[in-house]
Amino acid sequence: MKASLLYTSFAAVANAAYSGDIVQYWVDQSAILVNGTVIGGLPSPPSGWFEAIVQGAVYLAATQSADKSLAFQQLAVSHAAHDSLLWTFHGTRLYATVNSKLKAVLGPIGLNASSADAIAATNIGREAARTVLVARADDGINYFVDYEPKPPAPGVYQATPGGQPVPDTPQAQFLRLFAGLGDVTRFRASPPPNATSPEYEPFLDQVKTQGARNSTVRKPYDTETAYFWRESSPIGWNRLAHAVIGNIYATDVLTSAKFYAQLNYALSNAAIASWDSKYFYNSWRPVTAIRYPSVYLASGRNVSDPNWTPLLSPTPNHQDYLSTHATFGGAAAAVIKIWNNGSDVVDVLLSSNVTVDNVGVITRRITNLTAAAYENGDSRIFGGIHFQFASDVGNEIGAWVGRETVEAFDENWDKF
Repeated sequence: MKASLLYTSFAAVANAAYSGDIVQYWVDQSAILVNGTVIGGLPSPPSGWFEAIVQGAVYLAATQSADKSLAFQQLAVSHAAHDSLLWTFHGTRLYATVNSKLKAVLGPIGLNASSADAIAATNIGREAARTVLVARADDGINYFVDYEPKPPAPGVYQATPGGQPVPDTPQAQFLRLFAGLGDVTRFRASPPPNATSPEYEPFLDQVKTQGARNSTVRKPYDTETAYFWRESSPIGWNRLAHAVIGNIYATDVLTSAKFYAQLNYALSNAAIASWDSKYFYNSWRPVTAIRYPSVYLASGRNVSDPNWTPLLSPTPNHQDYLSTHATFGGAAAAVIKIWNNGSDVVDVLLSSNVTVDNVGVITRRITNLTAAAYENGDSRIFGGIHFQFASDVGNEIGAWVGRETVEAFDENWDKF
């Protein structure tokens, strides 16, 4: 039986002054590290992949310390998160930063560092991280995959303005799915509309008018939508999850760890599934379609505009179909909904600090998870960087992946 956000058991607080949700704390620190000046953001699949590794280690440590005091559990999962974060970002200058994040919670957790409990908890956390990291050390994330650019033709991906000639992380399409979901190709989307077919034209017209930087038809609310959902999806959807569940699992480390492991496994799996479709179909982005110099539409119309620029510029350096942003949202919303007693209904305020174009902080009230996922996908059309079909199908595939991840989790969570 799945846990509900509406019902939870609270373990007794024992020898612990830390009042927050320790799992949420480490999810937040992971986001801060990724968005910081040293890392400065990650491509889509690695942004989900690394957090799934961290939360897998956290959940393993939580299962192995579940019969101990709250302080013991908090310390065990903290060492698991610390060690897996440092492994993920080794080679960067994050050691002192990650160390400081652990040091910040040692006092509130309250275990004497030389005590038998502290030593045992530390060892559990370290071993949990080691187990997960060994399992993922040769999963292909570091492999070279030789992508061969195809000759320019309608519908075929070409490097986006300002982008590299080779699209992002072609190896990510081959990554192993978390929780034993098996062959990623079973989640492959149906083909997108052909660029020379009549059904394609309305999609092109939509993004050309709605997504242009200087659009005169895009509504102010839709412009705000593009900016609000602009941030990294794993970071944004973990923040939304925090807002939904609040602090109800602060004294139930195992349940919190299970929720965030399922959520982040699903996010990573959704990105890998999206990448499989991206590289299989190799579809061009709106900016390429709109700037294409020759007539190719079925109607014979010439829509070429060599100066067209999307609102969210530059366009990301990878294929249009599927929208990974949409698959992330579909997967996350599906997982949160399951934990919300199967209900889409929530009522949270979520803020996003938009650092581009002098936008600043945008706050929105989220009342429906599925609607939020579709708005998240639509934001990429208003931003001019995806076609609507890439968003719509991305949401569907993401939701499918999210549901299957939760369904497989209890039996296969340790298939890292």
